[in-house]
Amino acid sequence: FTMVVAIFEQPIGPLADLSELLYVVALHQASVEYREDVSVNAEDISLFLISRYGVQCSPENVAEFILKDIAGKRNDTILQEGGGSTESAELNQESVAQDMSIFLRSKFGVTIKAEDLKDLLVEDKLARMKEELETAKEEPPKEEVKQGNSNSPKGEKSSEDSPKMDLVELVAMLMIPEFRKLEVMEQKVEGEGRASVSDENFEFCVNAMIHDLASFGSSEQPSLELTPSTVRDLFLRYGETTLAQDNELIDEMVKVARTGLGDKDQAFLDKSTLAKALTHDIEQYDLDREDSITTNYDDVFSNPKMKNSAEAEEPQNAVSFVNKFTMETVDMVAHTYFCRTQMMINWLFFVFTYFAYLYYETPSFTRGCPRFKYMSGWAENKTQAECNIVNSILDWLISFGLICAAGMLFVGLGSIGNNLKKTHLVPCLFAMAFLIFLTVYFPLTFGIIVPGQEPLIFMRLVALTLGSVSTIARLRLIVIACKQHVDLTSVPFTSLKSEAAIKKASAVKVAKLQENAFALHGKLTESSAIRSYFGQALTSFAKLDPQYTTRFKGTTCYTDLVSGRIVNEDGVFFSGRLLSGNLAQMLLCVVIMGFGYNATKYVRDNWIPLEERANAVAESLEMVITLAADQTIVKSAVDGCLEMFVLFLLRVLYFLDNAGLLRLDCILLGTFLQSFCERAFFEDEDDGDFACSLFTSAPEQLCETMDPIFRPTTPLGKAMPLDDVASAINITSLVSPISKVVSQAMSDNIASQVNILYPRDRSMVVVPVAVAAGVATLCALIITLLFLPSITATTLKLRTGVIPSVCDPKTRTQYTFNVNSGTFIFGSMFWGILASSLLVGGIVGFILFLAMWQVTAYLIMQGVALGIGISVTLLLKWLLKRTCRTKLYRGFYRNNPLRANLAELVNESFNFATSVAFAIIRMVKLLFLAAFYVGRIDTKFLAPGANEYLGGLVYVDIFPDYFIADILSTEAHRHPYIERLGTLYLYKLKYGPTFATRAGCAWRLLFVTGLMPWLQKYR
Repeated sequence: FTMVVAIFEQPIGPLADLSELLYVVALHQASVEYREDVSVNAEDISLFLISRYGVQCSPENVAEFILKDIAGKRNDTILQEGGGSTESAELNQESVAQDMSIFLRSKFGVTIKAEDLKDLLVEDKLARMKEELETAKEEPPKEEVKQGNSNSPKGEKSSEDSPKMDLVELVAMLMIPEFRKLEVMEQKVEGEGRASVSDENFEFCVNAMIHDLASFGSSEQPSLELTPSTVRDLFLRYGETTLAQDNELIDEMVKVARTGLGDKDQAFLDKSTLAKALTHDIEQYDLDREDSITTNYDDVFSNPKMKNSAEAEEPQNAVSFVNKFTMETVDMVAHTYFCRTQMMINWLFFVFTYFAYLYYETPSFTRGCPRFKYMSGWAENKTQAECNIVNSILDWLISFGLICAAGMLFVGLGSIGNNLKKTHLVPCLFAMAFLIFLTVYFPLTFGIIVPGQEPLIFMRLVALTLGSVSTIARLRLIVIACKQHVDLTSVPFTSLKSEAAIKKASAVKVAKLQENAFALHGKLTESSAIRSYFGQALTSFAKLDPQYTTRFKGTTCYTDLVSGRIVNEDGVFFSGRLLSGNLAQMLLCVVIMGFGYNATKYVRDNWIPLEERANAVAESLEMVITLAADQTIVKSAVDGCLEMFVLFLLRVLYFLDNAGLLRLDCILLGTFLQSFCERAFFEDEDDGDFACSLFTSAPEQLCETMDPIFRPTTPLGKAMPLDDVASAINITSLVSPISKVVSQAMSDNIASQVNILYPRDRSMVVVPVAVAAGVATLCALIITLLFLPSITATTLKLRTGVIPSVCDPKTRTQYTFNVNSGTFIFGSMFWGILASSLLVGGIVGFILFLAMWQVTAYLIMQGVALGIGISVTLLLKWLLKRTCRTKLYRGFYRNNPLRANLAELVNESFNFATSVAFAIIRMVKLLFLAAFYVGRIDTKFLAPGANEYLGGLVYVDIFPDYFIADILSTEAHRHPYIERLGTLYLYKLKYGPTFATRAGCAWRLLFVTGLMPWLQKYR
């Protein structure tokens, strides 16, 4: 299950390569909006250099020393002054028309026959091109118009006039290391990761260029002597009309191709001269650094044999720039720290120390507020609410301030000296001393063992372990700083391994890019209507269907991680922030398992057996129910009962007296009671107290009080009400003892009812809690294991355009706006997996408890029986539906409408009755998936239309966008192509115009155009 979720179909082949190149250019563009001309300008490169390397170089210097030679004029700009004549005015019309027909179809989707283009295009368009060339030759060159501030000696150019590197020029620059390997033409370059243009493919490409030039020339067998005319024809053949007019450039190109030959020696356009032309200006590029475990910056500016970064020589740069301090030890974007493992451990050390110690010691003003009144509304709790609101704001401000301060101390000061450029002894000693202090201070001050708090003990032990590991890692840096000659390539757990892996991946990816392009070039036949390799490659590209390969099937994701394929070939760079979060998730899996074990143990030990329950269960639930009966209610009920009883007794006495069965002498009764009460008072008899307190009057007045019972007439002759007579009886003394009896009976009834609901067997609570703990742990483990495959899959999907990102205007604005929201990710991963595992485990445990609890077990049984019955019925219905579909339908059409309509009528009636089951099943599935995806910020749960409201102002689930934005930020600094471009930018800064000259870049542009003619769309 963990691997199936990460399976996806990865696009491959030339179409995927083109998508990735467009993606790289879009990443490189620093503008908020996507520039559809697919170009990289000086500002983009300047911002990349400061963000990636801390190298501050102005856009003006970038334009002058980097882009001036690389970026040539585009074909859609005005013709340059100067120009030159063309000796190939009479073009092979049939060949050009055929190629232009293919080009128009592949680039614009317009189909025009070659025969129709022959007259329209060749005679008209090319004739006007020749006229423009001749006119440009005769006109004198115009003075360059400077724009911008007149006080500036050079003038400021507008963004439209500033040089830009388009996609073809970018690919030509990416291939500089591969061309460098062509210096040895007779043998393949050895060494792992040194994938290059093979000698066979290079020779084929040269022959294809010569063949296409021959079909373009003015005669059937033109001279292929290396002359300005030949180079100009080659430019025109590939549609580079603007460059074809630059005589100075063409002369320089011929000169560099003739390197090693005398002025009178004749040179021809062949494999040898083209190899010289492609490589003459890139000799400074050190091929050994491609396999070295070093940084790109050190590859350019450090000694050839790197022993220690501190020994790096001070470069003599052709371009002036400034190295800015960027706090590279905590750089979570460019990832310029020396030891990524230590950075991750410092973050976890901070998190676990905070929750193990600082959280419990944080002062709280809310604790001093009066408690809320139980069963009271807002009005009664107004004072408590006001106090809690004000003090809650203060508490959270203090908590946030403490967290920020702790993070700065633990991660900021604890990472001092953990940088790639230089390792100094003093900062490392300071950081180590600080880490030792943090590691031992909290355990010595607050202790580790807390009785009855096993999870807290575990967190404190983890914090102590992480602090110790971080201190040991810092000790290693101190040893490295002390030694004068340390081979950093042999030091384990450093970011240098990732640097080397990205360099290796860039070589592999560029080689694959070339192989995919060469695969589209086939052999031309006499029967073929296509007369050039250029046209054939365009046709092959236009006919391409998307190709896919299945990635991460089975356990291949972690297999590829272990083997290094994902890092060394795909070039996926794992952000330190994401790895820290994933490591925290692993530790949380252990914490959740520990909490689950403690919860299961607690429930097992505190379950009350049947013979010991009595009122214990109800008393333990006193926060939910009140065990004791309300005394006011009880006394009121007892009063009413006693009054009814007295009235009933009086009625009986009155009935007996009238019947002559009972004759009461009130005088005798009063005398007896008086003597009896006096004797009882002195002898302290309870019976006397009880009898004497039954009457409201004194005993001697009893006759007068009781007389109306036997003579119940008033002077007016009306009957005396018995209620008035009953008032003579005192029932107060009876209320209290009777109330106690009634209260106890009511309390016993409450306890009895609670005991009926209480689980009868220990297993009814122990098993659900244990299963919930296991499911929660399993859920956390699944989310943790899915994270690295999800990072990899998402990165590859972004590169190949499966997930719209920076090339789409809408999503680009969204992701660039959230570029600094990656700070949410670590906390979201930490709390998300905790919430998700508890939700999933709680739901499963609750359902299992309902199935075992004696109160609801029968309901679950009924539900299971109902579900089985419905399932069997649905299975039979599915078989019938499948049979009907295969027999009565073909595609979207019915072969027997009568039977199909009858089947549909039956099916619709049946589905109306069973749709309630589908609604319940869908609700349950969505609830489980929603609970599971709470912890998966790495993938979207809601569809785009269901995630956005109010025109995109409100997002239900924004965290997956933060995740993608963080990956894009990492890719903008660490994509293999961008890493190689960054290295070449640094070479240009160091060597200036002597590296990647304009002539060499023009030759490489021609080679790339012939190899990948479909890129002409982006010129």
